[in-house]
Amino acid sequence: MSRIWQVLCGRGLSIATPRHHNYSPRSIAYGNLKQRRTQREVPVPPWGVLADYVPFYFAPCSPMLYAIHKGFVRSSLSQEEIIYLVTSVEKVAQAGKAFVFTDRHPLSTSARFSNDLNKLDQYVDQDVMRSRYWYDCPQFPDRRSRRQAEFLVHCQVEWSLIEQIGVFDRTRMVQVSQILQHATYRPPVLVERDWYY
Repeated sequence: MSRIWQVLCGRGLSIATPRHHNYSPRSIAYGNLKQRRTQREVPVPPWGVLADYVPFYFAPCSPMLYAIHKGFVRSSLSQEEIIYLVTSVEKVAQAGKAFVFTDRHPLSTSARFSNDLNKLDQYVDQDVMRSRYWYDCPQFPDRRSRRQAEFLVHCQVEWSLIEQIGVFDRTRMVQVSQILQHATYRPPVLVERDWYY
């Protein structure tokens, strides 16, 4: 939650959001995966590497959030402190932003990348995204990886493209609303308990 002020000061989510005031970013990712994102090339325009993009999941309750919830990630944050910044593929495309998307975790060697919205339904399995369960099993041997498909926006997502903020509980909703009270743009802040474990 503390990063919201940074996002506002930088006018959006950026791959290089500067540090402002006393806020400094705290990673909620596995360190080795974050490093690998600086090396994994994006094979379609606008090219670059994964670290050149602001990543979004297509669904809540990701395997990464589960790992944080269970304490598998070295982070001082609990899932209750994590908020969802929600946008849509349509809004990003209408804003003229460059983007790509994947059919599974983008670090997977079998991940496919595209920037053609006509292929979105072929790449992103909506049944997997809607399902509460995402673990692999004999019937669905790659469901976990497919649940981690990403929508990747090149360089920056302006604050005005955020359509909603989802939070764990009412306490967090009040905290986030207070942080946003002086912002010129305030997306709705809603309690989305089903988006958490």
